[in-house]
Amino acid sequence: MKLTLEPTDRFQRIDGAYCRIWTEATDTGVPVHAYIRCVSPQTHDAEANALFDRELRSLPVPRCEAVTYDLRFLVD
Repeated sequence: MKLTLEPTDRFQRIDGAYCRIWTEATDTGVPVHAYIRCVSPQTHDAEANALFDRELRSLPVPRCEAVTYDLRFLVD
């Protein structure tokens, strides 16, 4: 399975941590939400890190929703 994710401006608290909601679909068209707590570039290249930082700062301004999920209800 492959996913291509797009960030939203929505955050939700899951197990005490705020996670940005990313949406899109699998390569077969099934719509999904991904709850991402952090994203980290895996390089020591200063130019690539600066580009990543600019792209990260250009994401939609976050807004929090008053919904929480207990991980016991999520399927792995």
